[in-house]
Amino acid sequence: MKILVLYQSPWWNAAAYYTFNVVKALYQMDHKIYFVGKADTPLAKEISRFEPNITDIDLFTYSPITLPKYYKQIKKIIVENQIDVVIPVSAPGHIFIGLIKKYSIKSLPVLKICLDNIPPVNNFFNRRLHNKLTNYFLFPGHATKKRYDKIFRIENFKILHAPLDLKGFMNFSAKENTRKNFGIPEDKILVSFIGRFSPEKGIFFLLNIVNEVKQKSDKMYFLFSGQEGQIKHEEVIKKLDEKGLHDFVKIINKVDDVRDLISITDIGLLSSRYSEFICRIAMEFAAFKIPVVAPELNVIPEVVEHEKSGFIYELNNAKKAAEYLIVLAEDKELRKNFGENGFERISKVYSLEKFEKEFENILTQLI
Repeated sequence: MKILVLYQSPWWNAAAYYTFNVVKALYQMDHKIYFVGKADTPLAKEISRFEPNITDIDLFTYSPITLPKYYKQIKKIIVENQIDVVIPVSAPGHIFIGLIKKYSIKSLPVLKICLDNIPPVNNFFNRRLHNKLTNYFLFPGHATKKRYDKIFRIENFKILHAPLDLKGFMNFSAKENTRKNFGIPEDKILVSFIGRFSPEKGIFFLLNIVNEVKQKSDKMYFLFSGQEGQIKHEEVIKKLDEKGLHDFVKIINKVDDVRDLISITDIGLLSSRYSEFICRIAMEFAAFKIPVVAPELNVIPEVVEHEKSGFIYELNNAKKAAEYLIVLAEDKELRKNFGENGFERISKVYSLEKFEKEFENILTQLI
């Protein structure tokens, strides 16, 4: 098939990761890929190795001069290349395709991938775009679909979780003296937070959890690792000093290979405040058979099954999160059982093979 994908983001984020795996799956199924979006974005650069036909268009333009020009360009790609299926991911691309389908190519099959972490806009045009001009919907989790159900009539859809290449984890060989090299005590249960230092990840909320643990247990040591975002490492270190937690936490920058950190971790910890419609880090912990303590937020309870592969605590409840951490720190066998359960689930539900097979079924159904 000839398939057109429209997506744009200036960052390598969860949506870019999901879209990358869609393009990768299409490539491995020998479909011809056409891509519309800014060519200098991280995603466009990553998918360039699959040799797609990339058209450099700023989908987020609001210029009354360039909008008609881009409309014609996208329509031309569809007509001249006899595109079989169009896959808009970001909202602007969806709008362009909706207009083309309404006014020009009414039979065009449209598969919308819904990767929003906020509710979609509820207005007449958007309802028509989703209810009348879109043939099929793909969601990364049930939580995302629920937001759409409140506004649109979603009938033809599939829940398809983001995939993870388990081979890269199962065949990973941990480096020697990794804990020592990072300055982490060998005699402690290591609890790791790995993520971007930004408000949605709940960086400062982590300190509340550490403080709760400190008052009841001395078995754990905490590792915070991630790239600086809106929050700088120095800001967190300052808060640690103010709370007297400096000796309980190690902060390091983002590492080249996250597996180095996961391989030495005993318990994974998440503290997100919003977002998390994929939660890749929870999948990666599970791939290493590591139990996870995480908040009840968006897709997280679908990835981390409560009392099976980890514990889910109420959002903003640092005391409960600490209690769960202590339970796991005290029970090595429970950590092992949770880890095995998580790995089994990730192998069945989040494998690349399942992702490709399900996606191929969707395309066949559309055509």
